[in-house]
Amino acid sequence: MLRLFLGLAMLFTYIVMIWGGAVRSTDSGLACPDWPLCYGNFQLPKATSAKLEMGHRTVSGLAGIFVFLTFLLLWFKYKTAPKSAKIASLVALLFTISAALTGMKMIRLEAPNLKYVSHMLLESLHIYESMIILGALVLTYRFLQREENPSGGVPLWAYAFALTTMITGVLVRYTGSGEACGHEWPTCTGKLIPDLTNWQTALQFAHRNIAYVAWLAFLLAMVSNFNRTTLTAFVFINLQFLFAISMVISGFFLPLVFLDTAMGFFLFAWLTYNLQLSKTPEPRVKPAW
Repeated sequence: MLRLFLGLAMLFTYIVMIWGGAVRSTDSGLACPDWPLCYGNFQLPKATSAKLEMGHRTVSGLAGIFVFLTFLLLWFKYKTAPKSAKIASLVALLFTISAALTGMKMIRLEAPNLKYVSHMLLESLHIYESMIILGALVLTYRFLQREENPSGGVPLWAYAFALTTMITGVLVRYTGSGEACGHEWPTCTGKLIPDLTNWQTALQFAHRNIAYVAWLAFLLAMVSNFNRTTLTAFVFINLQFLFAISMVISGFFLPLVFLDTAMGFFLFAWLTYNLQLSKTPEPRVKPAW
């Protein structure tokens, strides 16, 4: 039962994140002016944008339920489960509650309009909360498996560059800076080094350069410790680059935006699961859950 609930919690949280990206890309964030219901009732709204937003809220609710059930089972039924797994599930639950409150505040402040910097930061915070939830759930699963990846995991320093790229990428998207460099790559507004007096251009340019450093970090990780995990990580990083570059050059074609979002959050989850957390090998224990 624990395996089922935890698996569903991870699956629905991931779906919530990519569905939220679709809501953002179609400007459907305020299609339901009320919260938590849509137009104050349970009826399916007629507008497509409202259906998209209501679906996002419904899937979010399901994700929250499974996160809560996972927490209950780990803390009150499987009392011999590793403490690290219990703490990770608690983090997931706390940020699930926080994300729900942030979502409510976003609707009431009409933050999806992105009129003010405070709106942009609130929207970005909401995505960071979702990333923490997904990361905590992935770590819960990993700690239950008791896998440490002492020699074949993703190095922490490479993971840090990838995470920084994702964090700045969220800021780029939710500050409306995605097109600050135009629909071009690798140049930005026709230059290799653009005018950085515009903060949106500077943010986009910084994000691109951090991404380049992340690519080099994973190349170095693969060369210095070649194994299946570092090779797969480098392949995934290149795939993410392909989607991101195609998205920009295509003028943010919606299917490519969706693929970029889906691949980005999948990459985050995969890297978190394969993160090298310990240098001391531990025997792998067959899970009894």
